[in-house]
Amino acid sequence: MNAPNTSNSSPPRIAVLAILLAVLFFVAGGNSSAPPKMTTEASKPINTADSVTPAPIDQDAQFRTLAVGTWQDEYKGKRTMHLLADGTGTMIVELSGLTAKLFASRLEFDMVWSIENGRMKKQTLGGRPEGKVKAILTMMGDRVDEPILELSDERLLLLDADGKTKYDWQRVIGE
Repeated sequence: MNAPNTSNSSPPRIAVLAILLAVLFFVAGGNSSAPPKMTTEASKPINTADSVTPAPIDQDAQFRTLAVGTWQDEYKGKRTMHLLADGTGTMIVELSGLTAKLFASRLEFDMVWSIENGRMKKQTLGGRPEGKVKAILTMMGDRVDEPILELSDERLLLLDADGKTKYDWQRVIGE
């Protein structure tokens, strides 16, 4: 019977495992003299510059504040838009000539409005004279969504969905 060969030419299992662990440790970026690295959010350094910088100002909130008030423009007649802080409003359109004969010399539209992502959104809910307003809303639709090109204390400049027509509203002082 032959005795087991203890002078095996292959290294013992423990040595192979030790080498594999050392390679893994090296590949993982280990440093035997440094404490283990923590990767939790709490261990990340705090950037003090970020902690004292105020949060960016919400432009839509600024626009909503600036938009409240009375505005006028001259687009196919004199238009006066009253925007209230609660998101409601009215638009009065004073027509002349043929359009006044077809519809009315004065139309009043009740609406809701909002500003989202730099766009003014308006929805007409009804108005007076009721039959004429309904006819216009059937032809033109009851909603608009217009990019705000400029909004200041004096001016509200909106771009129509056609991408060309601009509505240049001027603030009415004293109303």
